[in-house]
Amino acid sequence: MSTHGLIQEQRRIQPFYWIFTQLMSGLGMLIALAMIVGPIYLVTIFTEEWLWLTLILLPLGLWLFYVLWRALRRYAWKNRHLDRVEMDDYQVRYIRWNPETRESEEDVFDRSAIQRVYMSRYTMKNAHFYKKAKFGEHVMLYQFLPEIHIIYRQGMQNKICTVRFYEGTEAKAWLDELSSQDVPLTFTMYSNDKLDSEELSVGLEEDPYLEEASWTGNVLLQYEAYHERRMKMILDQIESVQSAKIEKKQKKAPRKKVKAFRNVGWAWLVFALQWGIAILLKEQAEQGNLNPVSSLIPIVVYVIGGVIFGLSTKTFVWKHVLIYCIFTAVNLVIISVSFYSSDDMSAGARMLDTMGVVSFLGVLFVALPLIAYHYRLTARKGLLYKNEDQSSTTQDK
Repeated sequence: MSTHGLIQEQRRIQPFYWIFTQLMSGLGMLIALAMIVGPIYLVTIFTEEWLWLTLILLPLGLWLFYVLWRALRRYAWKNRHLDRVEMDDYQVRYIRWNPETRESEEDVFDRSAIQRVYMSRYTMKNAHFYKKAKFGEHVMLYQFLPEIHIIYRQGMQNKICTVRFYEGTEAKAWLDELSSQDVPLTFTMYSNDKLDSEELSVGLEEDPYLEEASWTGNVLLQYEAYHERRMKMILDQIESVQSAKIEKKQKKAPRKKVKAFRNVGWAWLVFALQWGIAILLKEQAEQGNLNPVSSLIPIVVYVIGGVIFGLSTKTFVWKHVLIYCIFTAVNLVIISVSFYSSDDMSAGARMLDTMGVVSFLGVLFVALPLIAYHYRLTARKGLLYKNEDQSSTTQDK
């Protein structure tokens, strides 16, 4: 056995990248604050209706500031709380931090309590933050690096001590030291970032790609060969599943796709009708019959126009809502520009501005939420189809 201990500690972010991250995050938060304060200042100081459109930047600024502030806090916390594992001739001690609960787990166990050693690979994200490199040397953002899971007995249960490495030489030193334990060595394809959860233990035990290995020879080279074999097997399985999906889709009757633009039909006349309504409301506002800054009538006109547009289409699909919202906003901008006068504070001009604001708010509060909902629905359907395909594949096997 060695006469000195082995220490494997989680690295801090390289100084250059840590300073760069702080500067960029600070600049981003300043921009986010400008997006929050700027629109509020413009709306409260000036009375132009079109300035209300700048309020669109308010939720975006709040979201951007929150994301950057949270990410910077997370990086700062991880930079101060580092996992550490030490092993000497008799004992292994470690401290492991949970970034979700912000709590640490510490333990010490005798090397005689080691029951089994698993070896696998983990994915390091943003590897250039931690990997030491020469100036101008390219470092891949994502790297697959070795890790070992030491299963040891404590009381009446087995526990796991995971050691993650940044270099192959670090892993070789630990494997050479553990080879004297005369405990089983197992190669696995499974890895999990939740190192202190039961999920890791269950995943290691139930991994279908487990393979018993030998301590003799170069363990790292043995794992490379094992990884290539298993990856080829996995890729072959994926290819067979994909070919089965393609064959299944070919057997299904093709679904008729509805072209949104081709099925608008007579509904295009709604945009011509908007010109007449805009002219009518402009004249009524100039005669003093309507309040030019009230958004009630433009909203009613906007909703009724959308209903007429939907009923006039040949085959209504969700994309027609996007067409109506976007084309209405563009149409009202053209109308406002077409009837622009030097007296931009007239009642008619303000009425057209109010209609334009309502149309843009329709894009914000109708079109964008609909896109988000459709995306979520599509993702959910994709997950459902994936589960169905997996179950059918399992039954075929």
